[in-house]
Amino acid sequence: MLIEGPYGAFTHHVRRSDRVVLIGAGVGVTPLRALLEDLPDGVEVSVIVRASAETELVHHDEISALVNERRGSYHALIGSRSKIQLDRKTLRKLVPDIADCDIYICGPGAFSSAVSTAAEQLGVSPDRIHLEVFSF
Repeated sequence: MLIEGPYGAFTHHVRRSDRVVLIGAGVGVTPLRALLEDLPDGVEVSVIVRASAETELVHHDEISALVNERRGSYHALIGSRSKIQLDRKTLRKLVPDIADCDIYICGPGAFSSAVSTAAEQLGVSPDRIHLEVFSF
């Protein structure tokens, strides 16, 4: 038996800076939790999670604790999609220096696409945007 991995774009090995933003929705938060644990010491982290209701926050306590250990920032955006949007304005408010960060996005396809577009509009280079579509 051989066990290898992880491979691909959703590992810390592809990052180009020591500042990362992890953004997820729904079960897409699960890979972010693993990535958060795997990031080297000294990497600054901001985590943004999106859910329609507080009861839908996946791994909330674990992620919050990991972010606190790193002295990072954790933002839980809770509410309907029509009222709580993760757009350019929200990203800029939560992470003013987002253009200097690597962005890891994981969630449903439309969510990931919209967040990726907003990040590019804020000046994040496409090679610093790492996507993983994760849904049931």
